[in-house]
Amino acid sequence: MTSPRERVIEDYLLSQCRGHGFLCLKFVSPARRGVPDRIVVAPRGTVFVEVKRPGGQLQKLQQLTHAKLRRHGAEVHVVDDKPSVDAFIAHLLESPSD
Repeated sequence: MTSPRERVIEDYLLSQCRGHGFLCLKFVSPARRGVPDRIVVAPRGTVFVEVKRPGGQLQKLQQLTHAKLRRHGAEVHVVDDKPSVDAFIAHLLESPSD
C-alpha cells in the first residue's frame, strides 16, 4: 500500500518521465515481494526505481532484492523526494560516456 506522501513522489516521477518522453511502468510481481515500484525505459537504458516517502527507508527484503538485481547487471535507483527524482532524471539525460 502506498502512503499519500509516497504517492506524491511517485506522481512527480511519473510526470517527469512523461515530460521527457520516458516510459514509467508500474512493476508488480505477484510471486515476488520486494521488487522496485517502477521500471523506467529511456534512451539511455531500462532501470528500476524504488519510490519511498520522504526519508523512508528500504525494508530488508527490498535491500536484498535490489542487491540481487544489481548483481545481475540491473540499475536500481531509490527516490524519496522531488530533488532525488530530478537527480534521477538528470542521470537518465546524461550521455553514457559522461
